[in-house]
Amino acid sequence: MVGTKNNRRAQATERQLKNAMLTLLAQMPLEKISVSALCREADINRGTFYTHYQDPQALFTAIELDLVDQVSALVDQPRTDMAAWLTPILTLVRENAAATEIIIRNLTASPLLLAVLNPLREESLTRYRQWYHESDPAMLEYYFTFYLNGAVQVITSWLKSGAREAPAAIAKVIVRAALTAEPWV
Repeated sequence: MVGTKNNRRAQATERQLKNAMLTLLAQMPLEKISVSALCREADINRGTFYTHYQDPQALFTAIELDLVDQVSALVDQPRTDMAAWLTPILTLVRENAAATEIIIRNLTASPLLLAVLNPLREESLTRYRQWYHESDPAMLEYYFTFYLNGAVQVITSWLKSGAREAPAAIAKVIVRAALTAEPWV
C-alpha cells in the first residue's frame, strides 16, 4: 500500500539506491559521492532520496547494517572447524566487495567487523594466553590486534586483487596464521 513503510515500492527504491551506491563506490570514495550522483545513478529524484535517507553516509550505513544482519546469521553457526565457519563469511565479503572495502577502511567503528570478531575474541585470547604464557589482558589484546590486522590485510589484498581465490582458501590462510600457528618464541 502506498504510504506504508516497507511496501514493495519503497523496498524497490531502497534496493535501487543501494545498488547505485555500490556502483558509485566502485568508481570513487564514499566522501565524493553526492546525493545528485546517487539520484542520477538510481534514476530517482532528490525528494525520493530524502524520503529514505538523510545523506549518502546514511545510505552506506544501511548497506553495512544489511551486511551485519547477513553475517550475524553466519557467525552464529557452530565453530568446530574455523576455516569452514569462515568460508561463507568470506563468500559474503567477496559478493559485497565494494562495501566491504569501505568498511575495512573504517575498522574501529564497523558493526560488521565486530559481528565477526566478537565470537572469535575469547577463543583467540585463550590460545594466546597459552602460547605466549601471558595473563595481562592488555598484552593479550595486542596479540589479538596483531593477528586481526593481519587477517584484515589478507582480506583487503584478496579483494583488491579481484578475489580470484576461493573464500575457503583465504579462510584457511587466516585460520592457520591466527589460530593454529606455533608461537615464534
